[in-house]
Amino acid sequence: MTIPVRQAVVLAGGRGSRLGPLTDDTPKPLLHVAERPFLDWVIDNLARHGVTDVILTIGYRAESFEPWLQGRSAAPRVTTFIEQDPLDTGGALTLLADQLDETFLVLNGDTLFDAPLGQLAARLADGPSAIAVALRSVTDSERYGRVTLDGSLVTSFDEKGESGPGLINGGVYAVRRDVLSGRVAPLSLERELLPDLVVDGRVAGVPSGGFFIDIGVPESFEEAQRTVPRWWEEVGSSSE
Repeated sequence: MTIPVRQAVVLAGGRGSRLGPLTDDTPKPLLHVAERPFLDWVIDNLARHGVTDVILTIGYRAESFEPWLQGRSAAPRVTTFIEQDPLDTGGALTLLADQLDETFLVLNGDTLFDAPLGQLAARLADGPSAIAVALRSVTDSERYGRVTLDGSLVTSFDEKGESGPGLINGGVYAVRRDVLSGRVAPLSLERELLPDLVVDGRVAGVPSGGFFIDIGVPESFEEAQRTVPRWWEEVGSSSE
């Protein structure tokens, strides 16, 4: 079962210090991958899955996004929300609540994960879950931290550091707007909101084998130069 979801919030406010001088003048999502800003790949993939409205949360070197916005003409429609002060990964959502659909997507602007977005949204329609997270199986989870499932429910998000194969949080979520009620900024998705909901049995996990790359470290950034255009050549003209 899939449910169309039309709105996505892309988190693009961080600097990306692990990439060193590459992000001294350029926000991480605007770094070029295969001669295009990485953010173009992320948003074009959302369009491929039927998303029509994107809100981009920005902070570090926010002015750098203006030329990129002016240069985009393709769907979906992109608007920005500037974090004047750091709000952590979920704080902007609390301030944007009155602009959000009843069910919307949240994803990281430095990660490209071809996850089944319609399946994520469907998990929120047929049970108590308030957030559904796309999970990716990797050969070594040390960099990311592991996710434990009991059936379709997430029971824990474990700390980084444990090596070996496992499921990881792919940084793509379907979210029910009402879960933001009573929450205030700053707010961390990973350290506050998700652990609270796990305790209540309200986080669903959806494993996916779709293409995945996180450009947050130099090795992955270099890998993306080769793998992203190769993946897009295979799937870019298709839909979910």
